[in-house]
Amino acid sequence: MLGINSGKSFAKKFEPLEFYGKMLDVEIVEANKIRNGYASVKNGRVLIRVPKHCNMRSKERMVEELYTKISISLKRRPQSFVSNAPLKFYDGEKIAPNGEELVVEVRNSAYKHSSSRVRGGKVIVSIGADKKDISELASKAIARHFEGYIESNVKLWNERFKSELGSIRISRGLTIWGSCSPKNNITINLRLLFIDKKFLDYVVVHELSHTKVRSHSKRFWRIVEKYIPEYRKIRRELKLVGAVIDTEANLQNQAIKPAEVEANQTPEQNVLLNMEKKSAPTGEGQRTLENFS
Repeated sequence: MLGINSGKSFAKKFEPLEFYGKMLDVEIVEANKIRNGYASVKNGRVLIRVPKHCNMRSKERMVEELYTKISISLKRRPQSFVSNAPLKFYDGEKIAPNGEELVVEVRNSAYKHSSSRVRGGKVIVSIGADKKDISELASKAIARHFEGYIESNVKLWNERFKSELGSIRISRGLTIWGSCSPKNNITINLRLLFIDKKFLDYVVVHELSHTKVRSHSKRFWRIVEKYIPEYRKIRRELKLVGAVIDTEANLQNQAIKPAEVEANQTPEQNVLLNMEKKSAPTGEGQRTLENFS
C-alpha cells in the first residue's frame, strides 16, 4: 500500500504514472490557500495538492483517493489532461498552416529588437539583442500573414448572423479555441490553422452564436446546430485532434480523421496511435479532477 509519512512532509513517493508513453513522477504539495485537494498534470509531472491546514489522516486519505482517481483517468481519458498550449516552432521546420507550405528560418540580427515576417515561402525569424522566443515570433508572423483569411472567414459566416462585429484577430496565447467579447470582438486560436478547416468553421459559428446568446443555453446550441448540424460530432473530434496537433508539413496527412476516431478502437487508443507518429506532449495540461466531467 502506498503510504504517507506522519511528519510534516510525505516520505514515500508514489509510483510514476504513464502519460502518452512517458512516466510522470508524482509530486504532493501542501498548499495554504485551498480547501479541497485536487490532482492535475502540470510541467511534466502529476501534481497532487492538499490543504496544508488539515490533520494528517485527512491528508493521507485525500492523497490516496486522488492518486487512484488520476491513475484511472490518465488511462481512460488521457486527452483530457492535454492543454491547449501554444505551438512550438524551430529553425528549418517545414510547416503548412492553412495548407500553405512554409519553412521556418531563424537568423541572428544586429538590431536590438527581434522581428519576424512571412516572405518568399519562409517564416523569417530575426533574433536581436532582446533574444525573444522563436516560437512566439514565428507565431506572430503566421498570425499576421493569415489575418485577412480569418477575417474573411468570420465575415462570410456573419453574413448569415448579421451581427455588428468588433475586431477580428488570431491569438497564439488563447487557451481556448475562440472567444467573443461583450463588444463582439472575435478571437481565433492560431492552432486552428493547422487542422481541418471544418474545425475553424465550427469555432467561428460558435463564437458568432455568442453575439446572439452569451450563455451556453439550449437556445445557444440551437443556433449553432442551425448552421453546423453535426456540431456534436465535430466537438468530440476537436477534443482529440487538438491533443495531437503537429505543425510539420510532412505530418499533416497523419492528423486524426473522423473515420479513425469512429473505428473499433476507443478514442484514447486513437490518440495514442497517432501520438506514436509524433512527439509526445510535454504534460503541460492543467485540467484537474475537480472539474473533470
